Amino acid sequence: MTTTPSAPYNELAAALSAASAITILSHLRPDGDAYGSTLGLGLSLLALGKQVRIFNRDGLHSLYRFLPRAELIEKTPAVLPAGNLLVALDTSTEDRLGLADSLRPAVTVSVDWNIDHHVSNTGYGRRQLIDPSQPAAACIVTDFLAALRWPLPADAAAALYVGIMTDTGSFRHRGTSARTFDQAALLVSKGADPTELAKHCYQTVSRPRFLLQQRALANWQFELNGAFAHTTLTPADFAEFDALPEDTEGIVETGLSVSGVEVAAFFELKPDGGLKTSLRSKGRVNVSALALEFGGGGHPGAAGIGYQQDGAAARELILARLRKEFAQ
Repeated sequence: MTTTPSAPYNELAAALSAASAITILSHLRPDGDAYGSTLGLGLSLLALGKQVRIFNRDGLHSLYRFLPRAELIEKTPAVLPAGNLLVALDTSTEDRLGLADSLRPAVTVSVDWNIDHHVSNTGYGRRQLIDPSQPAAACIVTDFLAALRWPLPADAAAALYVGIMTDTGSFRHRGTSARTFDQAALLVSKGADPTELAKHCYQTVSRPRFLLQQRALANWQFELNGAFAHTTLTPADFAEFDALPEDTEGIVETGLSVSGVEVAAFFELKPDGGLKTSLRSKGRVNVSALALEFGGGGHPGAAGIGYQQDGAAARELILARLRKEFAQ
């Protein structure tokens, strides 16, 4: 894979090179791309002799403990290290970093570099490297490291491969291109093992996760001649199986996989009364544009919406809006 450094890549490289200490952050409710992109960049910077801290407000989920050097991912402290260059990855809005939550209302953030692939990114931070043509933040990091010929150790390659694999739905989602396969091939040539990494991501499921997903499967409802599918989980479901929020990963894709379904929605009612909504589309509906109407965002084929309160009422509003979309 041949990549020529662009102006933003050169500017980012200059900032990272000039910094002796770097803090890397990613979004709440992290997924494989949040972990993979931050860990991949962090391991490359460590190989360059930099001091690196990788933080996530939710820490490391059990599903991703298999990642090489996963112990580097720490829970975000109340006070970030002073003087570090601050890099945010795979996070479309600053509040999704979880730095100014109810526990730390006085925290203010000065992100130096905002690196992301979401079309709904708000452009926060002093500098931005946002490329919606890339299906994963790990793709941007892979291109950046390749263009600059920076170190790409096997552990970093494995992390980045997981980021790309999971955010593309194992190379199935819209946005996956020849360029994506070139990036994956480079990472495999650097030591990423596709079979082993896929086994950890898709064939190592805890019993609570399995039972929670079984409940979600039983709750699927189909409307509008089968074009729209939705399922809901409640706090009682999580408590019954002793399941964790991260155990919901992949549920919404299950609904979208049904023949005839154009849009799938997964609603997770929260113990505090809030709501997390995941939307997926096969292309007929731009779910990112729809999510923006409710303060959410994402991609045309994959988006999310969050509410801090009145979750049950918000669910009904979102359902009504989705039904209206099909009536247009």
